[in-house]
Amino acid sequence: MNRTTHLRAATLLLAALLSAGCATVPAQHVGVLETFGKVLPDTWAPGLHIWAPWIGVHRINCRTNQLEERTTTPTSEGLVVGLDVSIVFHAEPEAAKDIYARYGGLDGLIGNVLVPEFRSVVRDVTAGFNAVDLYSGRRAEVSSKMLEDLRRRMSDRGVNIEAILLRNIELPSQVAKAVEAKLAADQQAQQMEFVLRKESKEAERKRIEAQGISDFQRIVSAGISPALLKWKGIEATEKIASSPNTKVVIVGSGKEGLPVILGSDK
Repeated sequence: MNRTTHLRAATLLLAALLSAGCATVPAQHVGVLETFGKVLPDTWAPGLHIWAPWIGVHRINCRTNQLEERTTTPTSEGLVVGLDVSIVFHAEPEAAKDIYARYGGLDGLIGNVLVPEFRSVVRDVTAGFNAVDLYSGRRAEVSSKMLEDLRRRMSDRGVNIEAILLRNIELPSQVAKAVEAKLAADQQAQQMEFVLRKESKEAERKRIEAQGISDFQRIVSAGISPALLKWKGIEATEKIASSPNTKVVIVGSGKEGLPVILGSDK
């Protein structure tokens, strides 16, 4: 009996060895192992592993993934806008076993948790903003708020939310025209403000320039006296009289008694 039992055990062992093979785990994946419905504590890193047929290998994708979502959501004014949004995320490798045990894999986590939570976040966040905010400079603020809220909700799910991107916003036609008109008016107002600042600076420059000329003239006028002018006239007369050119000098005949000089070059 013992011999028969040993023979059977050896046969089963030989069959197991002959049926054993290899299994691979792709790069940036984690292999979660399962035996007869029980998730094993160990996981497989990327690479080639010895595999037995009673071991189930579930490969969890830990690469960066992008999920595109098309949704409609209300704003604070009660308008319903269409949003094209992308979620960029990846599964944490150390959470791969838990992702399989709790959700049956990454697809289960995305479909049952990530997408519903994201849709809820979009509605909650956009309800606090006006439609024009989604269409203008506050767009980045809306995206940042969505990212912050979704990260908080998914913090214990084994998924890292890298970014939320608002790709397209569709407003009701009348609202879109009103928003475009407002943005155009804002641009014109900013341009006019720039022109006014430029003109104001130019006027200030001209005022300073005129003040400088006025101050120069005042200083020069204050330093010129009749005696100085007469002295300068005498100096000029001496220089002209001493020049080799022919001239006639009438002494004491000019204004203030200065000589009058008549003559020309030969």
